[in-house]
Amino acid sequence: MKICVHSNRGSRGEETPCAFYLGGRRLPVLALIQRWQDATHHYYEVMVDDGRRFVLRFEPGLRSWELAAVFAAKIKKPVPKPAKPAAPRKSFFNFSFRKAPATSKVS
Repeated sequence: MKICVHSNRGSRGEETPCAFYLGGRRLPVLALIQRWQDATHHYYEVMVDDGRRFVLRFEPGLRSWELAAVFAAKIKKPVPKPAKPAAPRKSFFNFSFRKAPATSKVS
């Protein structure tokens, strides 16, 4: 899938991605995890702020970028919370009726 990538040129003139757009959202590159190349493409494995990793492919002859792969963030399992004993239930049927206090007349 073709994508728009903002990149910087390194000291040797190689392109290095610093941000890219996916689904209308700008994703800044937090870390360049790995880079490699084959005969026609340069590959960059990058990590974004939510922990997802992407493999971006750059073709220098055409100066075009593509999204080659997506890896989900590592999901942390929630720590189980200790169980609290249940509070006793209050019932509406356990109330008592009281007689109203007698009023005294003051003359």
